[in-house]
Amino acid sequence: MPEIPIEGDLAETAPLARGIFDCDNAYRTPTRSDYEDLFSTGIIALDTNVLINLYRSNERTRKDTLAVLSRLRDRLWIPHQVLTEFWRNRDNPSIRGHHHSKAKEVSGALDKIARSTKDALDRWLREVHLSSNRQVTQHVDTARKSLEQSLAALKEFIQEQAERDALEGTDSTHTDPVLIELDVLLRGRVGDPFSKVELDKETVEAQRRANENIPPGYEDFRTKPPERAAGDYILWAQVLNEAERRRCDVLLVTGDVKEDWWVPGTGYGPARPRSELCTELRRRAGVELFMLTPSQLLARADEIFGLKVDERSVSDLATTEQGAVHAFPEELRQAVPVWLHRGHLRARAAFEAAGSREIYGHSVNEAVRDEFITGIESMGGITHTLKGRGFPVYDGHLVYPMRYARKPAPPEMAARQLDRFRGRSLLDRESTLRTDLENLNPSLRLTVVAYTSDESHGIHSIHLGIPTIDPTQGTVWEYIEELPTLPE
Repeated sequence: MPEIPIEGDLAETAPLARGIFDCDNAYRTPTRSDYEDLFSTGIIALDTNVLINLYRSNERTRKDTLAVLSRLRDRLWIPHQVLTEFWRNRDNPSIRGHHHSKAKEVSGALDKIARSTKDALDRWLREVHLSSNRQVTQHVDTARKSLEQSLAALKEFIQEQAERDALEGTDSTHTDPVLIELDVLLRGRVGDPFSKVELDKETVEAQRRANENIPPGYEDFRTKPPERAAGDYILWAQVLNEAERRRCDVLLVTGDVKEDWWVPGTGYGPARPRSELCTELRRRAGVELFMLTPSQLLARADEIFGLKVDERSVSDLATTEQGAVHAFPEELRQAVPVWLHRGHLRARAAFEAAGSREIYGHSVNEAVRDEFITGIESMGGITHTLKGRGFPVYDGHLVYPMRYARKPAPPEMAARQLDRFRGRSLLDRESTLRTDLENLNPSLRLTVVAYTSDESHGIHSIHLGIPTIDPTQGTVWEYIEELPTLPE
């Protein structure tokens, strides 16, 4: 900000004249002019999820995204950390085989509907003694066949859509269409990696910042091992270095919408970057930070360049971004701490009667499971029985409460315990629970309520998470969030 001229004897000693925006917490809402400047002179840094989305998107959204990136090609830049994460994640079946995997899940669910309908109708005919009534059974058979034909046609449509959206040639890097496009777009636009010494130093710094809740990346330290959790900060450190070298404003495009990157939007304004990040970049490089999600980038680029981006592409990406935040129904979030507290109180009563820690551990597992089953059924959910055990199901989530420690412990310990389920990962194809779950309904998401507790202090910590298998790390959290505990 320029100084206001001051005349007379005070001219040499007067401080810089400050205004309403001269504060670390102040912010300006970006204008069209800001984005025009960024698109012509700024650094447009892409996060890993922008590249990975190209595999998961349908054909229309993929083409629109590549059109926008091609138009911005001269300004694109990716931190080397993004390159590392991209190649680490690319071979995950849920990435390259996303569309076929989802089609298989839905087809399995539709098959389950057909079987369940047949069983329910047969049971009804028997129980109301109409099995020998030819008129009734013919009517039922006709309706059932009509339903089966409709479901078969729907499965065929879904499979055809998956074929249209899926990428051919991804089995080879020479024919992978995403890699072919990205190789052209990003050649010469990838930052340098940190040396081994620099990487070790930045990993330690990431841990220090996480301990003090300094953005970005502290959220990942709650769910990942340190060397993986440091990824967001390492990316940010490389952005700082590049901005300092080039001395131009930065537009970071990311689908990571966690609170350690963003101040959430409200009815009074859109989401914006954390003020700590803006201040750090300003002090380090003397430039400004802007952030957009992938859907917002498509909308802004279409507005400025007139690229005729399909509104459905923007909507599709926005739905994915919102899903990252709203992974679980709000009513489930609210109820889980209550059910755990009730289960603990029941187990503590058993402990006080018997005076044994072993009694508490066994009792709290059973009491919590009972509370979850009762609570979810009262909310309109159901209970599925697998191998003689009841598992509550609500809004597509098969809920699996798991006490993983009697003392406060990070949730990655819970992920390691899932890996030790009967000597293998709970998510492995060989796992009895995984196999039974897929046979029951492939579209269900296994949702773990990982908690720690003891008989004296109650529930210490609660994490609600969706586990997945990483090819190199074993069971990790695809998504996880911490929930508050109730006072003892």
